[in-house]
Amino acid sequence: MSDAIAWVVATFVTLPIFAFYLIYLVSVKTTKNKRKSIKLAVDTSAILFIIAVYFISYEIWSQSLLWLIITLIIVVAMIFTIIHWKVSEDIQLDKLLKGFWRFNFLLFVFMYLILSFYGLVIRIYLVT
Repeated sequence: MSDAIAWVVATFVTLPIFAFYLIYLVSVKTTKNKRKSIKLAVDTSAILFIIAVYFISYEIWSQSLLWLIITLIIVVAMIFTIIHWKVSEDIQLDKLLKGFWRFNFLLFVFMYLILSFYGLVIRIYLVT
């Protein structure tokens, strides 16, 4: 049983797009609301994309870049807080956190795709 759980977790970390789609499908079937389902899938799979970016970067460069990922997340949070404060002059924490987390999803999906492509190209040219 623990092997099956480990396999599922490893698949979701390795292929977070699959987890995103699976969460979306289950949510659409239960809620019948596509917009809410997309938001739920984004919110829950963002952490998987962050973890996947960490492991892809570790595989490419053979060193931990966790400090860089954490720094990037903190900088994005600071920028979002400043922009939110300038625009609304009052910080609404729930809107701020949702916007920050969803932007991190977009950022890390982009980084996941770029690093995956870069890793494939590097492995192809290093092998040949």
